[in-house]
Amino acid sequence: MINSRYILHLVLSAFCTLLLFSCKNEIADIKAITEDRVVPLQTNIDASYRYTENGKLRNLLEAKQLDQYGGDSTYIVASGGFKMTFYDSTEVETASMSAVRGTYFEKQNKLIAEENVVLVNTHGEMLETSKLIFEQDSSRIYTDQFVTITSGDGKFYGKGLESNGSFTKYRILQPTGDIYVEE
Repeated sequence: MINSRYILHLVLSAFCTLLLFSCKNEIADIKAITEDRVVPLQTNIDASYRYTENGKLRNLLEAKQLDQYGGDSTYIVASGGFKMTFYDSTEVETASMSAVRGTYFEKQNKLIAEENVVLVNTHGEMLETSKLIFEQDSSRIYTDQFVTITSGDGKFYGKGLESNGSFTKYRILQPTGDIYVEE
């Protein structure tokens, strides 16, 4: 006859062995639980923000979604498409920019627009590029990406651009293509 204590000891040993070998953690699972996640402090859907200077409207930002992040460098991410309208000191619209997404760094007063960026001035000139940077303090716009400018005089292409904030004075850094001049 088999001792019941012996059977119980065998069963407990088998259970402990099974438990010991079945409990293993994958490194990816551990990291997913313990790693710091960057989450927005605030999210706004169909947002509209006005930036004023000395009581005058300077910029109007409209976005499908705005996520505000904190920490050492506070920034705002616009996703799902956005439009920024620029105004002069008399609150007259001077230009507008749209893109799929953008990141605004508050301390540097810098907006980086990305994906299908379009900038239009009051003369109807249109800039198209994949990335554009707007420095609010200096009212400077620039990129090192390929650009296309459409105006009443035709289309101009190149790599890199520098412009004032209203996109009325600009230069393509490395123009490409043919330019025809009437004699």
